[in-house]
Amino acid sequence: MTRVNLGTCCGSEVEKAFPAWWAAGGRGVDTALDYGKEVPGGKESELSAAIAKVGAPRDRLFITTKIRAGLDILHGLKFCIGLDADYAVTAVKANLAQLNVSQVDLVLLHAPCYSDQVNAKLWQGLEQALSQNLTRAIGVSNYPKKQLAALLAVAKTKPAINQCQMSVAQQEEEMLQFCAEQGIVFEAYAAMRGCPFDNIQVQSIAAAHSVGVAQVCLRWVLQKGAIMAIGLGSNATRMPSYAKANLDLYGFELSANEMATLDATGSPIRGGSCAQGY
Repeated sequence: MTRVNLGTCCGSEVEKAFPAWWAAGGRGVDTALDYGKEVPGGKESELSAAIAKVGAPRDRLFITTKIRAGLDILHGLKFCIGLDADYAVTAVKANLAQLNVSQVDLVLLHAPCYSDQVNAKLWQGLEQALSQNLTRAIGVSNYPKKQLAALLAVAKTKPAINQCQMSVAQQEEEMLQFCAEQGIVFEAYAAMRGCPFDNIQVQSIAAAHSVGVAQVCLRWVLQKGAIMAIGLGSNATRMPSYAKANLDLYGFELSANEMATLDATGSPIRGGSCAQGY
């Protein structure tokens, strides 16, 4: 499982971004069946074409995708997308068709429903997909602590990942701790949201390590014990430099004091809510 993955959601382009990511050494990519459709972002078919264009060997690429499941944020959270295991298995197969692969590395439920019983049925579908070798691992996204705990109580296979919005500005300490206790990897998305570029103290931290402020914000995520999906935006001329910087996070380490300084620039999310922003 790669710690820094190319994100393709929410304004992040994929056709030009993936070649830049691959050239910079990136080997993980995060996508979803509804990206470029119900949710802004790069389509899975576009990602598939980009992978083929650069000739990336399948066994050297970690592909995370998501099935359209759970709360429908586009309709005010009124509807639950997907009600049973058959829906989930069918949705996984639709992902594979769009990506033109026979198996992905990780499939996530994109969000929870209000009903724990429905969430359990959808999870059973992912467990079936796992047993059918359609995916190597399964997990969830946007699951608050309460609903994740309910799922853990009935799941035969523990979720490998819970993917939530997290950044220096929106800090998920409680969810991070809960995931760690349960042996679940926490994956952050929107990790650059609210990065304090204009904060003099943060600028000084970046200068001390000869890196950019963006790299400091991403390194903070890693040192919190999370992995991440991070996009390259839509400016093709900047993608190569962004890709290189986003992957160049291991040549420095933030001190305890520097981490505390960054903590102080943001706000903790209380109650294990798993901030949703997809």
